[in-house]
Amino acid sequence: MKVHRRDTPVFDFLNECNKSPLERKILDCGAGGGAPPLAIFYRNGYKTYGIEILENQIERANNFAKENNMEFNIIKGDMRNLPYDDESFSFVFSHHTIFHMNKEDIAKSIKEMERVLVPSGLIYVNFPTYQCVGFGVGKEVREGEFLQIEDGEEVLHSYYKDDEADAYFKNFDLISIRKWILLKNEGWVDNMAMIEYIAKKK
Repeated sequence: MKVHRRDTPVFDFLNECNKSPLERKILDCGAGGGAPPLAIFYRNGYKTYGIEILENQIERANNFAKENNMEFNIIKGDMRNLPYDDESFSFVFSHHTIFHMNKEDIAKSIKEMERVLVPSGLIYVNFPTYQCVGFGVGKEVREGEFLQIEDGEEVLHSYYKDDEADAYFKNFDLISIRKWILLKNEGWVDNMAMIEYIAKKK
């Protein structure tokens, strides 16, 4: 399995999850795509689950799973209204996905992720910052929110000031907040600036 440099933070989250005594059960919010991060957890013995709103991205993830003899349990759905019971998962994350919504919906999604986490469960989420190459590109619909063209379609991107997303994690103990800027990413995107949170539910 080829690992992309942009997935390095997922391994950091894996390391934190491995330290936890909780059951190895994890949910990926935005789990589709041709190189699903759930594969990293599957290969480390986790029970994996995912939710994805786009059918074509579910198909891509399922094709990857089939080719690599894996099973991710990805369903079609919306992270703003997770179809899971309270306290269903030990770990939950959204990697390079949640910021394709407006900030109001992002707040709803993180509340849902909090709801399905058990006490002491871990969450990982990342956001692009104002230093990211895409900031200011396209039509600004609200502060920090831009409609940008991807594959011929308008896609919303929300960008964050350095401490702006802290408010989402009031009911968590923060384990780490890390900001990084990747100046060159092997053709995927240049000058990508992200801020990442790993936190424990109180």
